[in-house]
Amino acid sequence: MTAQSSSTSTSTSTSTSSYCAYNNTNRNNSRRMSRRTTRSHLNGSAALILLLAITRTVGSDAGALPLTRSAPSLAKANHESLVASTCVANLHKANGQCLIPRGGSTTAAAAAQATASAASESAVLTSAESLKMVGIVTAFMTFRDAVLHHAQEWWRGADTAKFLLAGAVAGIVSRTAVSPLEVVATAQMVRGGNKNMVGELAELFKTEGVKGFFKGNGANCLKVAPTRGVQFFAFETFKQKLVDWKRASMGLEDDAEIVLNPIERLVAGGFAGMIASSMVYPIEVVKTMLTMYPGKYAGIGAAFRGVLSEVGPKGLYAGLGPTLIAMFPYVGVEFMIYETSKIAIEKFLGDRREAEGGDMLAVVSLPIIVSLGLGALAGAAAQTSAHPLDVVRKRLQIQGINGNPVLYKNTIDCITGVAGKEGMGALYKGLGPACVATIPGTGIAYITYEFMKKFFELSSV
Repeated sequence: MTAQSSSTSTSTSTSTSSYCAYNNTNRNNSRRMSRRTTRSHLNGSAALILLLAITRTVGSDAGALPLTRSAPSLAKANHESLVASTCVANLHKANGQCLIPRGGSTTAAAAAQATASAASESAVLTSAESLKMVGIVTAFMTFRDAVLHHAQEWWRGADTAKFLLAGAVAGIVSRTAVSPLEVVATAQMVRGGNKNMVGELAELFKTEGVKGFFKGNGANCLKVAPTRGVQFFAFETFKQKLVDWKRASMGLEDDAEIVLNPIERLVAGGFAGMIASSMVYPIEVVKTMLTMYPGKYAGIGAAFRGVLSEVGPKGLYAGLGPTLIAMFPYVGVEFMIYETSKIAIEKFLGDRREAEGGDMLAVVSLPIIVSLGLGALAGAAAQTSAHPLDVVRKRLQIQGINGNPVLYKNTIDCITGVAGKEGMGALYKGLGPACVATIPGTGIAYITYEFMKKFFELSSV
């Protein structure tokens, strides 16, 4: 009985314990489920709130922002959005300044963040633009170097261009230096008169001032630059052709030394002068018009149009015949005297150096004063030999222009007419000023030409 009671009591106790444990387990599970449910509700609520906030933010800008924005517009939009959030009711003045700013550190932080963001994106864009500019500059410098390289290669062998440029520079420098004397000489050749050169210069200065000394000089330089350039280039070319012909006729080697005689130099210079004058003769006519009638024509173009309207295209070539005839002795004598004298003096100086035991391989170069004197001598001789034809050329150029009558039909008629009416001395009117202008002008031209030859490393035969 006792054992049975004890067994029953033990069983009851075990059942009670099991029931209590089961109840505790159920309560624990209920608490876990409750906490999970609570966390789930909280997470869902937070997600919903975040989604609503994002939707509201995106929705407020959706109508203003395009689907794809460039970096500058996006930076600007972010900056404006952040700055707008610092203004109460987004109220601004007419100049864009916030009307009622919000206070607090949040506002300052937002504004600072907006400024920093805009500056950062601006820096990125500036960096990209800088890289683009570096690429452009690099490409330009590469192109420039290639062009310079090809130009230098071409220039090393461009003897033709060098001779033309040397002659052109020599002509411009010399004519500008003696422009006042040439103006007086042209006036005396055209209208005659017995006033001396000093009187002409004084009257010119009194009536027209300093600019009167250089009237027509622009057209003169425009004419003399190509004229002198072609003259020197053609002279050097003709000389080289004569040397090659003499070598071939004598059966000599291509590098055999050949010396041209004075007559050959005169022929080469004469043909060079004729070719150059025929190429630029219309500019010579315009220069004469500007010199004689400075108030009538506003410039070179106006003088061209004036000649064409008054006498037609043939007016641009009036006096070409006597010019070509005069150019042969004029330029031929000038080149012949200068080069023949120059070669003789250089040979004399070389022989004296050799006799004194000097360096025979050294190049003999004439002093500047000697070159100036030789050029002056050559210019004076050339001007004197061709001056009568120069007077005839000037008279024919102004016929039928500005009310001047047409008196002469051709060169011969003009020579006989001037000599018959005014005497033989009329054919030498203006020779004094012309020689005074030619002597320093030719000397300066040859000095400049020799300098340019040395500068360009050119040599003559």
